[in-house]
Amino acid sequence: MKKTLFITICLCLLLSVVSCKQKPQQVPDKQLYNDIISQYTELLTAKYNGEELPKLDTKGMDKREAEIAKTLHSIVSACKDKKSAYNMGYGYKDMDGNGTPELFLMTKYTTIKAIFTISDGKPILLEANYEPDGIIFFARKNHFYIMRSIENGSIEENTIYSCNVDGDKMEYISVYGAIYDREKKQTTETFQIVDGKRIIIDEETFDELYEEYGMATNPGYIYSKLSSPRIYLPLVNNDTDIDLPVADFSSYSAILKTYKTISTCVDDFSYLNWINGVYDNLFTFPNDLSFEYYNRLIYGAYGKDLFLGYDEIDLNGDGQDELVLLTENYNIKAIFTQKNGVPVLVDAFLRGACWLDEQGFIHVDRNDGTELEYSIYEFTKNGDYNLLYSLLITETKRYYTENGKTKPVTFEESLEYKDIFFCYPEILDPNEQTRNVSKLNYTPFTEITDDIVKAGFEETWYNGSDMEEATGKSGAKSSTYVTFENATDTQLGMNFKYVFSFYYPDPNKDNYYLVDKTESFLKITAHAEDGVFVFNESGIKGRLEFGNAYLWIIIEESTDERFPVGAHSFYKNFKNIIIT
Repeated sequence: MKKTLFITICLCLLLSVVSCKQKPQQVPDKQLYNDIISQYTELLTAKYNGEELPKLDTKGMDKREAEIAKTLHSIVSACKDKKSAYNMGYGYKDMDGNGTPELFLMTKYTTIKAIFTISDGKPILLEANYEPDGIIFFARKNHFYIMRSIENGSIEENTIYSCNVDGDKMEYISVYGAIYDREKKQTTETFQIVDGKRIIIDEETFDELYEEYGMATNPGYIYSKLSSPRIYLPLVNNDTDIDLPVADFSSYSAILKTYKTISTCVDDFSYLNWINGVYDNLFTFPNDLSFEYYNRLIYGAYGKDLFLGYDEIDLNGDGQDELVLLTENYNIKAIFTQKNGVPVLVDAFLRGACWLDEQGFIHVDRNDGTELEYSIYEFTKNGDYNLLYSLLITETKRYYTENGKTKPVTFEESLEYKDIFFCYPEILDPNEQTRNVSKLNYTPFTEITDDIVKAGFEETWYNGSDMEEATGKSGAKSSTYVTFENATDTQLGMNFKYVFSFYYPDPNKDNYYLVDKTESFLKITAHAEDGVFVFNESGIKGRLEFGNAYLWIIIEESTDERFPVGAHSFYKNFKNIIIT
């Protein structure tokens, strides 16, 4: 266990940034926090103006009031300058689902400074952190990740807390830590706090605690952004006369309208801008939930070339349709269901792929640059969305989760577990798998026009598949290129170029490989029937579906192993490929 673990966590936090300019809606529970917000704003204003803060005076206050006043004074006193005060804000979120929103005092970078809730009709302090050597931030599964540091000369003691809100108290699931000697550059002690008592543990036990609790909550900056409530900055001018669109998620039709607007409101999406909260000001949010849904959707809905669409289909067999948002190549972006007539977000999928298997399980493949995660979820008839299995691969370690338990695994074991998650034929990609095994039917927001079809005639289309398992050859791959010629409204010529390649050891050079390639060609004529181009010759029967960025070739029957039965997605690429 190295000190770099703690440094990395701190650096990740600094990447999370959120901003906003709208006044929060007030509901009865939130109004109980008004006095805290008023005191907080008054102190921040004084700090920003370079004025001396009023002296803390707790005379006449009860213990609860004095604790809150001391916390507010300490948070603002810890602001280094006027810019720090300017970037301080607050937000509301019901963390335990009991109907009472918690109040968070936090920076625009989603660093939490204090957490309050309501008990017996009055606000109480749950947690606070205003020291420079400690952090509290949002983690996965409605948890918080807290680290507090104490320095004494060259000795640094770091304590890690995994916790969550439980009614009017904070539930500490795990508390453990380590003492690090900077001069010796080594950890001198690892410990755990159990029932208030400090117990010395070995580093292996420390690692197990981190794997079970630290990795389970995964305190990454993406999850801090996704879990954070909308942040209000009291020193920012919150008035706006701009007529913004409303993020409405009150019905499936409203969601489709909102999602279409989201998909077109950012021409050049920037991941950093999303993290920094730049896109938090593009919509009006009627409630906290609408901001949460918007925040989760916009990251997956950006770009000019995704060509978003939808389908309404019963995914879990309960007789009620879900709303599935997906792209024209069948990459699922989000799933909504209905509970008591109200749309509820099942999940939104970022940075990777979401696909379905033959049993109806939902697979989520996530790639955050430094982490890979492969998960399988069960969407039950009663609407539960349960994680069955998960494989997490970091830069240094691998973890497997089953039945809520996480354990470290070896590289060899991770390869075996991958077989659980990648259970589609290697001739398909995840999106093709979804189309082939499900009844999903992509409906674009904008209908496909003749111009799109005609433009497709001018493109070279590409599809590639791994073939190692099918052939037993190392690095075996098939590549298929399609072009069109002599296209009219009634028929067109299809030219296929099929390339099969594999690698084998160079007999003259150790550790070198040579590539063997074979090429073959096929010409087929497709005819227009009911507005769709179909073909049936050379032992292959199927049809074409032209999209904005993808071409689907659906093979219904085939006696040619180069063209297996199924729906295959081709994308625009390799314009320099000439098929002869």
